[in-house]
Amino acid sequence: MENKFSTWQIAKIRLGMPFSRYLLLFSLPATLMGLAAGLTVWFLVSSETGTLGSLLIILAFPVLGLSATLVYPVTQVSAEAIQIEQDMHMFMTRMGILSMGESAEKGMFDVLKEMGDYGALAKEIQAIETLVSKWHTNLPDAARIVGKQSPSEIWSDFLDRMAFSVEVGQPIGEFFVSENETFEQAFTTIYDARLEQLDTLRETFVSLTTTGLLLMVVSGLHLILFQVGGEADDWLDILIRSRWVLLTGGLFALLQFGAWYLFTLVIPDEDLFAKHGYNTQQAVEIRRAWIISGVLGAVMLLLFILFIAWYGLGFLIDNWNYIGLLLIAVMMSPLMAPALLTLQEEARVRRRDEAFPEFIRAFGGTAQARAQEPSAMVKALSGIDFGALDDSIMNLEKRLSMRINSDYSWNWFAADNNSMMVSRFTRVFIEGSSSTGEAGLVGDQVSQSTTTLLGLRQRRQISANVMRSVSYGLLIAMIIALNITTSIISGLGETIAQVASGLVDSSGEAGTAAAGVDIALPVLGETTGVDQNIAVFQLIGSFLIVVTIFALGLITARIRGGGTTLVLGQMIQMMWLAGIANFVSSWILEQSVGLFQSAA
Repeated sequence: MENKFSTWQIAKIRLGMPFSRYLLLFSLPATLMGLAAGLTVWFLVSSETGTLGSLLIILAFPVLGLSATLVYPVTQVSAEAIQIEQDMHMFMTRMGILSMGESAEKGMFDVLKEMGDYGALAKEIQAIETLVSKWHTNLPDAARIVGKQSPSEIWSDFLDRMAFSVEVGQPIGEFFVSENETFEQAFTTIYDARLEQLDTLRETFVSLTTTGLLLMVVSGLHLILFQVGGEADDWLDILIRSRWVLLTGGLFALLQFGAWYLFTLVIPDEDLFAKHGYNTQQAVEIRRAWIISGVLGAVMLLLFILFIAWYGLGFLIDNWNYIGLLLIAVMMSPLMAPALLTLQEEARVRRRDEAFPEFIRAFGGTAQARAQEPSAMVKALSGIDFGALDDSIMNLEKRLSMRINSDYSWNWFAADNNSMMVSRFTRVFIEGSSSTGEAGLVGDQVSQSTTTLLGLRQRRQISANVMRSVSYGLLIAMIIALNITTSIISGLGETIAQVASGLVDSSGEAGTAAAGVDIALPVLGETTGVDQNIAVFQLIGSFLIVVTIFALGLITARIRGGGTTLVLGQMIQMMWLAGIANFVSSWILEQSVGLFQSAA
């Protein structure tokens, strides 16, 4: 579209307020908070940084805060563009089918008045309707106005073509039919491009995680060798001397969730389960599972409190490297109840989706050939095996035979299947067949569109499985790397303590020579804080493992589709894997380091 606004202009328009007010309400507080954070960090590390380093630290945080508030509106525009393009496939299919009858001739807005579940695309349609109905703008001008301000290039070009076709007198029904024939190929190209970007992001994520691990190792060695303390130090003193490890850990966590946010900008959210208000058996079971999960979680919390009261917090900290992650896995285990139910339902929904194209094509052909009442047409298909849809088809036939309202029966059919794709395309089929009278042709088009969508979804599922495999490998590598670092640090601490106590000065007095070498290696002069430093590094390492598990789970949920509950089971499995791998690797490394120390 010519004269289309730039992304930055669109972002400012969609702020919902003047840009100066946005700067005052959001950018200024973020900058001040960044400045406060910069001053705090500078205060903690000022003894080890020069003038230039101090200036960079103080200014880095406010610059990051200001940049984040300026970049956020642009990223939101990109996310809306992706969501619009995702919903355009369903929109074009629906309008292409409705255009075969008289609905398109009556006006686009009359048939799209129930498009609330189309998300960002529904807002675009509503903006055009507002300009036409309330501001008395003609349809071509309204389409061009909205297109100029739309974040999606594809949607803008579509509105521009629609405006031109209406101006030259082409019926809007013919326009939608012709557009529907060409859009499906364009949608496939867009989907493939998103998946290619996903592969690039996955490789970048692995590289950033590896870099973060390297920084953690370096900061851990720095903590042990160059940061000293005494047994009387309180927790604030320990945190201050652990500042570089804390900063590295914070940066690592920021990279993890930043990577997840980038994945959300590239991969559109895809609803797998239907949104309905019917009290189906699956909905009842999920509610019961969450209640059971809450009760078990409360019991686990009580047992944890009793455990701490009996053994003491010191026992937990001393043995954290062995039981810490296992304890977190045990605390998370009650969430497996709703996660497993959701996982089972996902498998059933995907099987129903795969059987739906055959069913809707057969039903359309039967309706076109026999022209009987709906219950008889559904009953005629009872002898055909439609796999996972058989139970839902049987229930649909019973409701229609009992003379229950047809729309209500079909809505229950969609609710029983619990599939967003089945729900949407069933509605399209019912609307299209009633408005056109060509049930067979409508069934064929719906079947073709759903088959295309299922093919694209299978490619997305492959990417999700690859990401899941990468997640497990990355998690194990991260645990082993942190445990090796911890073991080396622990071994160094004990060895350094022995060396420091055994140093002999020129007068032959043991231990006093440490005062001469602690300038190069401070820990040789003071080893009492080594155990505290090791405990801090272990706790931060476990925290980062938990952060990585949650970030990987959210990324997989975005790629896979279906919501976060679907990957709760994966998160818990990864947590158990992390706990077991951490325990085994820690034990093996401790035995190895013990042999090494004995040999020394």
